[in-house]
Amino acid sequence: MSADSLFSATAFENAKLLAGRIDIKQRLQLAIAKARLHKTSFALLFIDLDRFNTVTATLGPEIGQQLLDVITERLTHAINGDHLLMHLGSDEYAVFIEGIDNSSQLRQLGNRLLNVIRKPIFIERQQLMTTASIGVSVYPNKADNEQTLLHQAITALQGAKEVGGDSIKFYTRTGSNTTSLRRLNIEIELRHAISRKDLTVHYQPKMDLATGHVTALEALVRWQHDELGWISPSEFIPIAENAGLISGIGEMVLDTACKHGAKWIDEGVPYAKIAVNLSAKQLIRHDMLTTIKRILKRTGFPPEMLIVELTESLLIDTISKISETLQGLRAMGVEIAIDDFGTGYSSFKLLKNLPVDILKIDQMFIAGVAENKIDAAITRAIIDIAHALDMRVVAEGVEKEEHVMLLQALGCDSIQGFYLSEALPRAEISKLLRVGVPGKTKIRKVPKESCEDLALA
Repeated sequence: MSADSLFSATAFENAKLLAGRIDIKQRLQLAIAKARLHKTSFALLFIDLDRFNTVTATLGPEIGQQLLDVITERLTHAINGDHLLMHLGSDEYAVFIEGIDNSSQLRQLGNRLLNVIRKPIFIERQQLMTTASIGVSVYPNKADNEQTLLHQAITALQGAKEVGGDSIKFYTRTGSNTTSLRRLNIEIELRHAISRKDLTVHYQPKMDLATGHVTALEALVRWQHDELGWISPSEFIPIAENAGLISGIGEMVLDTACKHGAKWIDEGVPYAKIAVNLSAKQLIRHDMLTTIKRILKRTGFPPEMLIVELTESLLIDTISKISETLQGLRAMGVEIAIDDFGTGYSSFKLLKNLPVDILKIDQMFIAGVAENKIDAAITRAIIDIAHALDMRVVAEGVEKEEHVMLLQALGCDSIQGFYLSEALPRAEISKLLRVGVPGKTKIRKVPKESCEDLALA
């Protein structure tokens, strides 16, 4: 599509149809090219619904989608064919406004859009009301390229959010917030990454201390962005949770891990279970058990080779809501593991009320297990209690050989951490499963009576 036809009625059917989820940066590049050619200006309005995640969390994704459909239709009619409306995914929209850089006119249009969004909506006899925040940036007044223009609109949007939403803000240099800007930019790019399947799955091995063999893997999501580079899960996972994207990511990881696991079985790769992290938000979904069954059936991955890992801190307030789902998983043969065990305030309540097969001791205890007698005592207590309840124990964050020696002496079943390997892509893990972890298949055993000496050394 040429720059001249970007806003034409013919190309966009009088601008009554949405442009769809096409890369907004490509659209901005075309718009800038046209503006430069004709020496004109244009504005970008970035729209984000306020508290949309509350609607989906309370009433379900189906109601949320119906709400979006109504708002999309309203916005399409509100711009009345004069401008280009793009639905960027979920609750985000962008409006391209050609030939207008007057702040008064832009504010008038923005307020009109806010008015149509806040009107009550009736879905299945339920009255819903929502508001939106709008950020505005203008070319070429304050931006001369698509990246800057987009970032400025996002920064202005953040300013609208910070005053409580239901408002429109224009970009000002004094209002720039680098941290907020990066978070919003990552959220936008993450939505694209999910739809384009740019996220990948790596696997970190778990070694059985009795045999020195890798008997399980933990599936971990990874993201390498073309422009932003490597983005750590510790940064984008919390953003995904707040933006309501975590279920989609979790389902992708589960599906990919089961496909890879089934292929390893077909290829005759040595036996290894696969652990997948699921959040409490995912498990409280009424269709989660059905989703897991469907993925297992479609991929052909045996349920008894799947481990579902749940973070202890996220389980405290959801025990009653997820217990039935976990029982259903257990009945299928899927094992349940509690991750980061020992960091929550109701650890033993979890063991009493949930069907648990595996406890993973948090790395905060493992880091000092060989030097600190308190950490060693807590680790030993967790191991003893788990074994008394017929559970296996995995130690996380193992980095030193002395940790391995002590954990083995304390009776720990398996270890995971950089001592063995970082998380690796499928091809490298396939090799590791066949030949083992180089130099780590033989573990020097330490007598039980030496535990105290090692812990206090």
